Amino acid sequence: MNMLKQLNAAIEYIEENLSAEFKIDTEAKIACVTADSFIRFFSYMTGMTLTEYVRRRRLTLAAQELQESKTPIVEIAVKYGYNSATAFSRAFTKQHGITPAQARDPHQSLKIYSPVSFHIIIKGAKEMDFKVIEIKEKKVLGISKCIGGTSSERFGAEHIMWADNCENIPSKICCSYDGIWYGIFENGNYVIARDQENVAGTNLETYFIPGGTYAVFTTQSGGYAGDELPQLHDLIHNSWIKNSGYRQIGDFELEVYHLCSDRAERQRKRYYEIWIPIESIQ
Repeated sequence: MNMLKQLNAAIEYIEENLSAEFKIDTEAKIACVTADSFIRFFSYMTGMTLTEYVRRRRLTLAAQELQESKTPIVEIAVKYGYNSATAFSRAFTKQHGITPAQARDPHQSLKIYSPVSFHIIIKGAKEMDFKVIEIKEKKVLGISKCIGGTSSERFGAEHIMWADNCENIPSKICCSYDGIWYGIFENGNYVIARDQENVAGTNLETYFIPGGTYAVFTTQSGGYAGDELPQLHDLIHNSWIKNSGYRQIGDFELEVYHLCSDRAERQRKRYYEIWIPIESIQ
């Protein structure tokens, strides 16, 4: 385990110096390996070069600073290693898909990368499509079930509720999959629901999604919910929350499913979101 401690200490050194100059020889010395060995090992384990990782982390912190402060863009550019606002804007737009000026809007979606950490498995260093939004309380109708258990047990119970060869609760709510569905987890209960105008079932339960500030994480299109949501959930809770400057409010998570009735189209276009109610700890 000393090797893991040394590697993570090297990553901590990088994190502490993202707004300053740092030397690969120092990182390697902390990790007790040669500089070449550290570079090769990092690339092999994370799937990206050390240089790319540092760039992504710096642009992640720069985006957060743009949204949370009024510091001039050129000062943020210099802070994170860019000699000009033009070079910073080019790199920023490539990663986030928006300009630094547009990122001032706290409701814009960002591509953020959590710090890598070495464990028995590798956590972090993965792209997360992330944004912070404000919503008003929303009324939805659906069917609930007490599922409790660990995260893995919870997702297994959710699958049973969604599957058409098991409980197939969606069919009891609406005959069409087109549009947005909600999976609401709170205090051991799970609700499958839709907006009132999209339901056709009877004797459905009324549920209110609380208003407030949410961190929203979005998957790529085409994936299977049983794979995508547990992976995204793990990344959020094991990497993002610990380094975000936010805390989760209560035992509540909202899954948002974007689905289609046509199976072929659904498999191609479906994507999912996890919404976490948050508050700043800064």
